[in-house]
Parts: sequence; C-alpha cells; structure tokens
Amino acid sequence: MTLSRRQVLGGGALFVGAAALGVILRPGRSGGGRVLGARSAVLESVSEVFLPEGEAAAVVAAVDRFLADRGDPVLVSELLLGLAVVEHLGGGWTRRFSARPLDERRSVMQAWSVSGLGVKRQLFQALRRLALFSFYADPRTWSSSGYDGPWVSP
Repeated sequence: MTLSRRQVLGGGALFVGAAALGVILRPGRSGGGRVLGARSAVLESVSEVFLPEGEAAAVVAAVDRFLADRGDPVLVSELLLGLAVVEHLGGGWTRRFSARPLDERRSVMQAWSVSGLGVKRQLFQALRRLALFSFYADPRTWSSSGYDGPWVSP
C-alpha cells in the first residue's frame, strides 16, 4: 500500500502533536489512580465504548493496580501519552473525548478503527485490547463467556 503525501504529513503531524501533549500534559498530575492519575477518566471513557455497561470503572481500577505493582515505566508512559492523544484529538478541537456522550465516543472509536492513519488504528487496537483483556481477566466475568476457570490450580 502506498501512502499519499497528505497521509504521511498527517501521520507526522499526529506524532508531533502527541509528543507536544506528552511534554505539556505531564501524567499523573492530580486525581484518579496511583499510576494513571487524571488519565484514569480517559481510560474509563474509552473502556465504556468496548465493555458492558457499568464495568469500565472496575477495569480501570484493575489496570491501575497492575501498573502500580508490575508496570514497565516505558509502557506506562506510552499508555499515558496514548490516553492524552485520545483525550485531546479524539474529542475534536472543541471538546475533550471524555466529555462527549457515549454514542459520540463510539463513533470516534469506530472512525479510528478504520482511519487512514496507522497511528490511530494502532491506538484504537491497543486500548480495545487493554479494556477487553482486563475485563475477561477478572474471574467474575468467566461464567458469562462459558469459561469455568483453570482446570489445574497453582
């Protein structure tokens, strides 16, 4: 697949914007969890797009606990940067992503899933996988998928 000049420049602009956001919006300034800080609200608003109603807060808490206990600092900083990008570019120029209604957030994520910019598609996939993996890692959700748990106990 060949990229047009506009797609290459758009991808470069997205990277530059993400880097600028990472410098300006330093992670964990206030509120939220121990590691995610204020970005926990963004992860929750993204998770609501992919998860059953009422499950996003528990998933965000589990992700934050995992990152606090065993999180790789490089991956943590990349996740925080990705959440900042979603918050400020996923909401458009007038509103933050987390301030949008759920149906609008779904539309934004759907558009990112098929975007011509690979960065948007990758960010969509990473956040979707994080939310779904964290949801199904919780033993309370196993019965809903027909999984009866491990056959061999540790």
